[in-house]
Amino acid sequence: MADPRLRTESGQAMIALSLLIGFFVLLIVGLFSFEVNRAEVARQQLRSACEAAALAGAATLASQDSTDTVAAQTQALYTALNSFQKNEVAGTSLATGVITYSNPDYPQANGSSIYIEFLDPHNGNQPVSLGNPAGKVVRVTAAFGLEPAFGRILGLGTTPIRAVSSGGVPNLDVVLCFDVSGSIDDQTPVTLVRRQWNSGTGKINYNITSTRSGSPAGATAEGTIYNIIVPPPTGSGLNALYPQQLSSANSGNSYNLRFSESGGTPSATGLRGSPMAGSPPGNCPPGAAGTGNAYTFTDLVVNIDGNTHFAGMTSSGYSFPDLGTLVEAARGNLESAAVFTASRANVSLPASVTPRSGYQAEYLRLAQANIHPLGDAQAASQVFLTIMNTNTDAHFCLVSFSTNAGTSATSTYGPISRIDSSYAAGGSASYPQPMIALNNGSTTTNYSTIYNVLPTTVATGATNIGDAVRTAVNQLTVNNRPGSKKAIVVFTDGQPTQGGPLNSDPWTNARQAAVLAKNAGIPIYTIGLAQTPAIIPGETSILNDTNSNPTSGGIAAIAGNGGKFFLVTKAADLRATFENIARQLVQLVK
Repeated sequence: MADPRLRTESGQAMIALSLLIGFFVLLIVGLFSFEVNRAEVARQQLRSACEAAALAGAATLASQDSTDTVAAQTQALYTALNSFQKNEVAGTSLATGVITYSNPDYPQANGSSIYIEFLDPHNGNQPVSLGNPAGKVVRVTAAFGLEPAFGRILGLGTTPIRAVSSGGVPNLDVVLCFDVSGSIDDQTPVTLVRRQWNSGTGKINYNITSTRSGSPAGATAEGTIYNIIVPPPTGSGLNALYPQQLSSANSGNSYNLRFSESGGTPSATGLRGSPMAGSPPGNCPPGAAGTGNAYTFTDLVVNIDGNTHFAGMTSSGYSFPDLGTLVEAARGNLESAAVFTASRANVSLPASVTPRSGYQAEYLRLAQANIHPLGDAQAASQVFLTIMNTNTDAHFCLVSFSTNAGTSATSTYGPISRIDSSYAAGGSASYPQPMIALNNGSTTTNYSTIYNVLPTTVATGATNIGDAVRTAVNQLTVNNRPGSKKAIVVFTDGQPTQGGPLNSDPWTNARQAAVLAKNAGIPIYTIGLAQTPAIIPGETSILNDTNSNPTSGGIAAIAGNGGKFFLVTKAADLRATFENIARQLVQLVK
């Protein structure tokens, strides 16, 4: 019979051994569970870093100042890396993370890398090569070499963990409401000229018109339209190019400026009724007498050198040595020797001026390049369109507006007088006021059409923001792509001055249109270009994103849904502002 004491000692040993084994088993299980949980936390941190990188890359792709696809995608790639490096995983900084060109990657302990691809959303999100314009979505695959905290006890080595995230913009249907009202060229450098035959010298005098009868003495009508006319804050209806509306020169100010063919009574010394004003050929008859009124002008020409006082220049072989040459080129009197002689400019201009076909076209080309801020806004809008088209999946609609909104691709403003309603000899014409409708087809973006038509728009008419927004809302509810993100971008240099069709009051009309956008879930991004400080209170009041009251607020705030207001005080800042709006349209693609 076994000794009981031996059995007791044996049992105690077994219990101790069991406890010891249990301790180590629990320790191992605990350590393993800790490492598993730690790995999951690290994976979540890596996923957050990956998402941040994808979003940063997508934002850069959508909004950077580049229209070159390779450059845009390369910049997006390095922006994604920079964002990734600002994070940490399991207490380890990702600052040393690198871009790898293979997927998957196996980084060393506490090392990290990202693999970046550009995907084509129209081809099942298939990867495309760098520089392929179809690559609209940024996909980031991140890897991190997780070093176990206690896992070496278990024989565990470095564990690679991975995360994948895609960033980009969704389908975007964007309407650009573009203001082409009369004040949109008020910063154009011009000169008001009195073209008059001098019978004593047998030549034409090209006198710069005086601006006022009081002080400062000798002030002349040259410089920007706004500074010459000094109109109310809403701007001037006087235009640098056709339709010029020259009678508007005396509208809204106390100056004595007067277009020669409007107002007043013909007299022996006045110009009223004289054929010296107006459109080509506008010949100055020999022997015309009188000096005319010092505040009367026959022509408005653009200072094609961009200066307050035209100093002369040569372009493409066409010589513009003085102000008189500008006038005659604008009138078309330099197109041939016969017209040149008949106009009497042949005895009045410098010998360096030789008439030949194309003089007027060259003047108009150079003049168009100096139309401000219209030209600045056209160029900034083109850059916006190009960036969005290059880097996102966007479809576009253009609604140009003045007294009302355009209704079709071929819609026009007019016919109205080219020179002035008081001067029938100047003729009349219609001017482009296009509405390029949104297309919900998979490939028709309208990018090229709108890009090319923007430079054809001209300054004329009043400002009907409400009709433009109403038209935009209609386009985005009728012609949108299913599931697309919608946005309206309103550019204006003023405030509503024309009502209808929602309400006869211009401001109420605009606010009611913003309510339509709100009900349709469409944000409005407003850009208010303040050409002078006097317009800022009015622009801010009607365009702001802070007061959502439908009867007193701003249209960006009334529409809601994330819309923003951007006040711009320098035309040179328009490009950056349009790019900023591109950034506003970026969101993470899930």
